[in-house]
Amino acid sequence: MPGRLIRTLAVSGLAALAAAAPVGAQSAGLRPAADRAGLDFGAAVTIDALDGDDAYRQLLVDNVNMVSTVAEVDFAVVQPEPGVYDFAPADALVDFAADNAMSVRGHGLISPEGLPDWIVAGSWTADTLTTVLRDHVTEVVGRYAERNPGVVTQWDVVDEAFLPDGTPRDSIWRRVIGDGFIAIAFEAARAADPDALLLYDDFYDDLSVTQDAVESGLAIVPGATAERSDCSMVPKCVGVQSSIATLVGDGVPIDGIGFQAHLLSPDPVDFATFSGWVADLGLEWAITEFDVPVPVTEIANPDTLAFQADAYAGSLSSCLDADSCDTFVVWGVTDRLPPTLDTTGGAFGGALWFDALDAPKPAAETMADVLGVTEPEPATTEVAPTEPTSPPTVTSTPPEESSDDSNAIVALAVAAGALAVVGAVIVLARRKGSSEKNP
Repeated sequence: MPGRLIRTLAVSGLAALAAAAPVGAQSAGLRPAADRAGLDFGAAVTIDALDGDDAYRQLLVDNVNMVSTVAEVDFAVVQPEPGVYDFAPADALVDFAADNAMSVRGHGLISPEGLPDWIVAGSWTADTLTTVLRDHVTEVVGRYAERNPGVVTQWDVVDEAFLPDGTPRDSIWRRVIGDGFIAIAFEAARAADPDALLLYDDFYDDLSVTQDAVESGLAIVPGATAERSDCSMVPKCVGVQSSIATLVGDGVPIDGIGFQAHLLSPDPVDFATFSGWVADLGLEWAITEFDVPVPVTEIANPDTLAFQADAYAGSLSSCLDADSCDTFVVWGVTDRLPPTLDTTGGAFGGALWFDALDAPKPAAETMADVLGVTEPEPATTEVAPTEPTSPPTVTSTPPEESSDDSNAIVALAVAAGALAVVGAVIVLARRKGSSEKNP
C-alpha cells in the first residue's frame, strides 16, 4: 500500500461514539457464520496488541477464523542481519492462531519495502542476491510448514511490485536480479510448502493509486472506482494482469491474486467485476487488506457510518458470491487498536468495524447480515491464554541521503499530506451530493 514517506504503525486513539450493539455482531460474533460459509474471514493483528489485552484477543476469537501478519514476517524483522533470523514476533502470532483453531496469512514475504540496510546497501550480483532471496523464502515458509503444519495456509509471496502506470516498481530485487525475481520467490515458496496458497498482492483504489503516483514522482493515472471496475480501465491492473498471465503461462506456481482494499475513494470499486480477469487465468482471488477510512471529522456521522457499512457489506458479498474467492481479511478489528499503516497524514481514520470503545459499528451489523447472522448464537469459543511476550522491535536504517534528497522527500511528504486533505474534501463533497440526490 502507498505512503512510503509517511507510513507509521499507528495506534489511533480516535474518539468515536459507541453505537448501539447489533445483536448478531455482539452476542455471537461473526466467526461461526464465516465457518459455515466456508470463508476464511480474517483480521490483521500485531503481537503487541495481543500481549496482555484480553478484550482484544476475545474480539478476534469471537469474530474471525484467520489472522494476518502485518510486519511480523517483513524481511527486516525476520532477518535483520545476514543469516541471523528472529522469528519471535511471527512465532507468537502463529502460536496464538494455532491455540485458537485459526489459520494464518503470511503477508509481505518479498516486498520493495521492509528491508534491512544490509540488503538495501549491499554490493550484489544477480547470483548472490538470488541466493539470498531463495534462501530467505525457503527458511521462512519452510519453518511454518514444519513447525505448524496446516496453520499458515496462505502467503503473499510478492507484493506491490508495480507502479500506478502498470510498469514494474524499482526495488533492489528488480534492479539486481531483474523481473525474474518474482518467479524465483514463488518457486522457492512452493518448494518450501507445497500445500500453501501462494498469492501476488497489490492495491488499486483510486486515491491510493493517486497518492502513490505523487510520492513516486509520476503523472497521476486512474485507479479503481465504482465506474472503473473493469481491469482494462486501470493502468496498474493492466500491467499486473499482463505480467501475471505471462508468469502463469510459464508455469510459475502462482495460485491467486490478493486485492489490498484500503478504500479511500468515495465510490469504491466493485470487486466482483474487477476480479474477473483472475478467474479467467484459473486463479483464486482474495480481499486481503480491507478497511474503509473516513474523514476524521466524520467518524461519528451516521451517514458516514452508513456509507462505510455499505462498503463493507458490498465487498464481502462480492467475495462470498464468487466461486474463486474464499478469503476476506479486514485490516484490523477495532479502531482502538488498528494495525493500519497511516498514509493520509491524519486526515482519515476510524476504518474498522468495531469503534474505539470496542462496540460494534454499523459495518459489523451489515457484515453479520451478509453472513446470515440473524439471531444470537451461544458463545462456544473461549480465547486460549497467551503467554506475555515482548518481542524485539527490529528497525532498519536507510542509506544516508544527500540534503537534496532529503529536501525532495520533505516536499513529497508535504504533497502527500496535502493530497490526503484534498481527498477528504472530495469524499465529503461527493457524499454530500449523493445524500442531496437521495434524501
